[in-house]
Amino acid sequence: MESFVHLDVRSAYSFLWGACLPDALVRAAAGYGQQALALADDGLFGAVRFQRAAQDRGLQALIGGRIILDDGRPLLLYVRNQAGYRNLCRLLSLAWSQGLEPKSPVGPDDLNGASDGLIALAGGYTPGWMDRDGGLVPHLERLRTIFRRPDELYVALWHLGRPEDAARLETTRRAAGRLSLPLAAAQPAAFVEADEETLHHTLVDIQRRYHHRRVSPLPSNAGRLTSAEDVQARIPFPDALANTGRIAWLCRNFSLELGRVRPPRLYPSGQGLFRMEDFCRGELEKKPKSTAEHHRRLEQELEAIRGRGLADYFWLIRDLAVFARKNHIRHSVRGSAAGSLVVHLALGGVDPLEQGLLFERFLNDGRQDPPDVDVDFDSDRRDEVLHHLMDLFPGRTAMVAAVHTLKARSSVRLAARALGYPASSLTEITRGLPSLMRGDKLAEALALLPELADSRLHREPRLVHLASRLARLPFQASVHLGGVVVAPENLADFTPVGLSPKGFPVAQIDKDDVEALGLFKMDLLGLRMHTALNRALKVLESQGLHLDPDRLPLDDPATYAMLGRGESIGVFQIESPGQRQLLGRLQPKTFADLVAQISLFRPGPVEGNLVDPYIRRRNGEETVRYDHPFLAPILKETYGVILFQEQVLRIVHALAGLSYAEADQFRRTMTKDRKAGKMKELKNRFISGALAMGHPRSLAETVFDRILALAAYGFCKSHAASFAHPTFQSAYLKAHHPQAFFLGLLNAGRVGSYPTWVLLGEARRRGVPAYPPHVNQSGQGYQAEGKGIRLPLGVINGIGPETARRIIDLRGREGAFRTVGALASGADVPRRVLGWLALSGALSGLKEEADLIGSGQDGSGSPAAYEPGSAGDWVRREAGSMSVFCRVHPLSVWRNRLAAQGFLTRRDLDRQPSGVRVRVAGRTVIVHAPPTRSGIRVMFVTIEDETGLVDLAVFPGALETMAKDLMTLPYLALEGILQKAGPDGRSLSITAQRRIPFSFDVT
Repeated sequence: MESFVHLDVRSAYSFLWGACLPDALVRAAAGYGQQALALADDGLFGAVRFQRAAQDRGLQALIGGRIILDDGRPLLLYVRNQAGYRNLCRLLSLAWSQGLEPKSPVGPDDLNGASDGLIALAGGYTPGWMDRDGGLVPHLERLRTIFRRPDELYVALWHLGRPEDAARLETTRRAAGRLSLPLAAAQPAAFVEADEETLHHTLVDIQRRYHHRRVSPLPSNAGRLTSAEDVQARIPFPDALANTGRIAWLCRNFSLELGRVRPPRLYPSGQGLFRMEDFCRGELEKKPKSTAEHHRRLEQELEAIRGRGLADYFWLIRDLAVFARKNHIRHSVRGSAAGSLVVHLALGGVDPLEQGLLFERFLNDGRQDPPDVDVDFDSDRRDEVLHHLMDLFPGRTAMVAAVHTLKARSSVRLAARALGYPASSLTEITRGLPSLMRGDKLAEALALLPELADSRLHREPRLVHLASRLARLPFQASVHLGGVVVAPENLADFTPVGLSPKGFPVAQIDKDDVEALGLFKMDLLGLRMHTALNRALKVLESQGLHLDPDRLPLDDPATYAMLGRGESIGVFQIESPGQRQLLGRLQPKTFADLVAQISLFRPGPVEGNLVDPYIRRRNGEETVRYDHPFLAPILKETYGVILFQEQVLRIVHALAGLSYAEADQFRRTMTKDRKAGKMKELKNRFISGALAMGHPRSLAETVFDRILALAAYGFCKSHAASFAHPTFQSAYLKAHHPQAFFLGLLNAGRVGSYPTWVLLGEARRRGVPAYPPHVNQSGQGYQAEGKGIRLPLGVINGIGPETARRIIDLRGREGAFRTVGALASGADVPRRVLGWLALSGALSGLKEEADLIGSGQDGSGSPAAYEPGSAGDWVRREAGSMSVFCRVHPLSVWRNRLAAQGFLTRRDLDRQPSGVRVRVAGRTVIVHAPPTRSGIRVMFVTIEDETGLVDLAVFPGALETMAKDLMTLPYLALEGILQKAGPDGRSLSITAQRRIPFSFDVT
């Protein structure tokens, strides 16, 4: 029965229903000898992957979709031609018009205008679909008035093995016969293997328990994609089975057109090109340091843009930049686009010629994929730019979707809920699971991670198996962080469009699908550092200082001296423990050093062992060597180390005579497709080119081997240089204006790696004191007070934005509070919250404050016994009432006891020689275990004491006994070997060997 085709198939892209990805369904259909397969998901999120999987297996892919009509019945639609695909996209857009799930029913008027090019299958499986009001025959009659032509409307038959299904099958057959409508076997399929039935049921249970939907799974094992013979046994009507092949034949001429680049056409003919070229030449004339090379480069880029029909796209980028500047929205370019002079003239940032950046790394004739321009905007105002873009070209732009899978913790929690575990047990079950660990690594983690040695999950094999399977599947659609797709015509011709929670249109394609469909994407991202910089600049303006961060001296000695000391907490991109260690070794002195700093601390350079040679050569500890003097001009900036991808392009271009387009293809192949045949072909091309250029074979082979070893590890210099700009800006502000810098960070939300209390500690060390919250001084945010920072009311337990607003508004109307009673009655502050205010010290100086504390109203209801004014008193009070410590660092309370046991402060470590055994203690800040070059699992820990941060590395031997404590304890006392590196031992860390028992009690 070769002509049989499964029609009612839903993959995992019908979220929380299908238990298989499209390639598994295709593989199963091919295994049964079937020649075609239809996919009729609730949307088109999986369509591109489905078609590619089918083509790889030699199957015909029927692109379809599933909608729910206004009478509650399902309708499956299959695409015959391009018009049908456009109509399917529009109908699915209607179904998804209320959000990121198909909530909206589709009415007959909608179908009337969008039926061309589609084949409709009435009655795909939905529980109780024939029990709707109005009956089956009127339903089919209504559809027949819409799908009038022959072969446009079929009626689905299915049998799930239940006693009532035989009668329903016959009822459907008779109803179709009365209207002379053809039948088609449409046995529903949601999984491939019999044991995946449990997974399907779990997905549906998550819908019921998590989303509270009224939905039922397919019964028994009826939802399996199976053979034609099995379907025939359930549906013994030969014409219904044959008609599945008929539908496939009718759809034979349609497939998604992949790989064709579709530049956006956004402006009247030729205007985009004319405006862009005129603008760029005008801007270059204004540029104070423009050279003949700038003008040559500009014409080269304009010719490339003109030849590929990209003028409208680049003019749109310029339009967004003009809008941002006009509205004072900070922004910067990132990625390979920073290598374009055109992009630089439109968006600003580093000059690509001054930084030695290559346009061809961004755009060249050898790259068939659309260029991708990424722009970072102030996070607080990014949506304004998005609204401007959507308003400019309504219907042609939308956010790109992101399809999420589950991390380990989430997959375990959801699987447990679906299995009926009580909610109270979920925290215990997931305790110790790394927060970012992939869910499909769960079983492996339980076997290998010492912190999970006594996890309850070892006693829950069924839950672990189910959670691991669940985590491999798409879970839900959401909005990409910043991806925006721009279509040449109506976007709904290419993809269905839903709606984000903020009201932005969202295309049913992710970033990979955008590229496959040849559409153009921009990443308009929100960058919290821009928000922080903007807020810091406003603080300075309020103090009478107007600073332009784009005109700062990039050679400022104070900034580099601060970075050389590793004092980079809060600085963009270089504040992590590893980056601080690298700063101490590298000792940056120039902007070029910052570019290298950002590039070196990446998985590629670390795995490729590029870091140590670079630093030794940079610091004069090792002789700079080149494989041939020919390479010196290209590798001089990196001391003979191939660090940047652009250097690979230059070497291939200069040594082998290949064009930059060919050189970039050479780099991409080396990076992504290192198959033996490809490598041999590349080597032959490279050596042939080098010989033709007059170079000896021995040199060509040596350089090729060198490139082969390092090309995969090189970092994009354009990206590093574009990031180094806000890195320097933030570092400069920290070095010269620390109060404004920290106020900007604290008021911008979570910026970077560190919590608020670490930033406050760093501010104190930079001479910026923190003042505790007080009802008569504090506002909604952190604010300048003298040379220090006044904390907001929101850091106090129980004080949300609304309560804080009431307090501040009342104070503004009636003046400073004199009594607790006036505050409580006027701002409607509950007694319990008053207790937290009193504990935190926010009521100090108010009448009745002492009575509140003396009565034991400390927020917990228990009597309070304090020693007023002591360090221990304030630590206890702040621990019980606030999210931060303000007056005293907790470690200072225990410092005498710690010192008596030989514990050193971070400041003490500076005076110790490398290699000595030391003891340190502090509040746990960061614990993570990133991949290492050796593959050995190492846990990196950062703790903070009252004098600074201490970074520790814990290797496997010690990890066996300490892992769980490191992951769970808020305070740690550790012993290990002090390691110092770099000039003057500026790079400092400790190899931790054991945990020292110590009672850190703040109660």
